[in-house]
Parts: sequence; C-alpha cells; structure tokens
Amino acid sequence: MNWSYISAFWATVVMNCVQPVNIAACLPVQDWLIPAVHDYIRYKEGIYVNEKRVLKQFRLDGGRTKP
Repeated sequence: MNWSYISAFWATVVMNCVQPVNIAACLPVQDWLIPAVHDYIRYKEGIYVNEKRVLKQFRLDGGRTKP
C-alpha cells in the first residue's frame, strides 16, 4: 500500500471522524469501510477483469491465442 493512500485516508476519514459532529456518521464502520476495501481490491485487480475473463471463454479458440 502506498503512503499517499494512508495519508489521504488519515487526512479525510480519521481527522473528520474524530470531530464530535461527525461521529454519528462515521460510527457504523461496516457500512462504509468494507465496501471501500472491496472497491480498492477490485481496482487493484484491474479494470474490467471479470468481463475480460468471460469474453475470453467465449472466443472460438478458447482464449489460447492473443487477440
């Protein structure tokens, strides 16, 4: 993980969630953190990876040659 991600997370999430007015919105961590981690993992895999896998299966040669 890159330090810029950690720094951005700290500056936007942590520092805003410690303010008393924002605690109610930040408290249900399972509502925003788990989907954010899932999105990050999918982003790191690559864009449209699942779609590319499906299209590769339907090619006439079974995806053995390069397009």
